[in-house]
Order: sequence, then structure tokens, then C-alpha cells
Amino acid sequence: MNKRTLFILALLLLMLSLAISCRSSSETASQGLAKITPSETIYTLDDLKAIAFKKDKTFDVEGLTAATHAYYGFWGLDPYDRKEFEVRFYESHADAVEFGVVFADERTGPDAVIKTGETMWEEGSKEARSCARTSSNSNCHLSKYGDYVIYGNMILICQGRDSGTSLDECGELLSSLVPETDASE
Repeated sequence: MNKRTLFILALLLLMLSLAISCRSSSETASQGLAKITPSETIYTLDDLKAIAFKKDKTFDVEGLTAATHAYYGFWGLDPYDRKEFEVRFYESHADAVEFGVVFADERTGPDAVIKTGETMWEEGSKEARSCARTSSNSNCHLSKYGDYVIYGNMILICQGRDSGTSLDECGELLSSLVPETDASE
């Protein structure tokens, strides 16, 4: 092989290894976090407040099938860099899974339904909106929540531009809430 061919192969190999390492580091935190984790523990807002969760709003759960409470608030390890969360509580883990998934799926991800009049549950849809501005217009019908987790009787909907970022945020909060379980690993 000539020098040019060797150079091109070395460059391609370097680019491939960089792509693999970047992919691995961005997926690591969210890969270990299960989307649904059964737990017999019944969590409440007081459990979140104990780890410095700041409740901003209490939502009316009428229309949010089987939910007992729902809140919007902020949390973060750095008090100057808190992220937004929506948390919903159910009587049991089974209720959270059976009744809560359809509502959480609707509120999160790139296909989230958050436009007033189109959602199954209107409460919190305003807080779930994020705006993207371009030079010619702005779109404020994007969800600020990339994903969610169900942990015991709680559905935790977490801020993030995509699923991985959201799951990282969920993992950090859960690691503080349940320190014996490294939820962000």
C-alpha cells in the first residue's frame, strides 16, 4: 500500500474510534437506568423535598387516570443549575405502569402532544413547552421533556432535549433519592 492509502485508512480508523467512544460516553448514564423499576416503597412529595426538590406548582389530577398527586418543580445537585421535572404519584407501582404510561408517553419526546386542546390531560402542558427560535419564526410546541422513568409508584418526567439527556437527569435525582441504588450508572 502507498502512503496515501495508509493515511486514509488511519484517518478512517481514528474517526471510527472517536465515533464509538463518543457514543459510548453519551449512552452510559442512561443505559443503566431502567425505564420502569418496581419498588414496594410508596414515594411522596416529602421524599423529594428531603433531597431539595423545589415544588413550584401543584396540578389538579382530575383526568390523569388513577394519579393521586402531580407536581411541577425544580431539582439539581447545583442549586444554580436546577432542571425542571414533573412528578406524578400513584397508589402503587402497578397503577403507575398500568395507567400512567400513556400520559407520560404523550408528554415526552419528539412526538409529544402539548398543544392546548389536543392533550389527554391539560394540566402542566404549558410548563412542558419549550420554544425553538429561528431567524424567521419560533415554535413553542416542543416538549422540554425528552423522557421519563417509573420508579415505584412515581412517574418522573425529566427535562432534556432528548431521551438520553432526560434519563441522565432522572438518574441523578433518583441517585439522590435512593442512594443505595446507583440509578445513574
